[in-house]
Amino acid sequence: MKAAAFALMLIFSSSCGVIASLRPGPTIVPLISATFLSVHLFIGENGDAQEKARLPELRDSLAGALPTAWATATGGRGKLALRTDGDIDVELDGTGGTSALTQHKLGGRVVSRTIAVHTMEGSRRLSVAELLVTTLHELGHIWCCYGPGTTDGHWSDTPTGFSSVGLMYSPMTCTVTPGIDPVCPSVFSDRELAEMHLTSP
Repeated sequence: MKAAAFALMLIFSSSCGVIASLRPGPTIVPLISATFLSVHLFIGENGDAQEKARLPELRDSLAGALPTAWATATGGRGKLALRTDGDIDVELDGTGGTSALTQHKLGGRVVSRTIAVHTMEGSRRLSVAELLVTTLHELGHIWCCYGPGTTDGHWSDTPTGFSSVGLMYSPMTCTVTPGIDPVCPSVFSDRELAEMHLTSP
């Protein structure tokens, strides 16, 4: 039987699991602005030999794509720069696992944040496109989504179909064509932009 050329499915590599104690709500101190966000993107120590060899290229590709992807995702309201002393650390972890934002506290106050982006899903090595969406999703968790209508940092309602708008669902709904990278949401929705304080052009 010939496989369908176009299919709709849920992929879990672009979603994240949440531990409530690690992500109790939007972070305030030290303040991070979605309007001018800086990121320190670096390679972790984990991974098999093949994946470790792939990590430098993945890092360089993500570093080149992330500023434009952030501008697109925020509708031109946000700018992102790569810096060694960035607002937040993003680690490329060469193993399978759940990508997540962790907040580090001292004396009850948030002093730093780290995002771990896993580059594998089981035995499958994720593409740059998939890792880019995962990174945008995890960065969105700095501000979104908490309070009524949310569960563990994600919207409680479920999309009825694919849309390029809306990055903060778990899992995300992506379109998959055999032999081509999945196409996933790439733009924050109006309510996500409101959570990020980016509602004004």
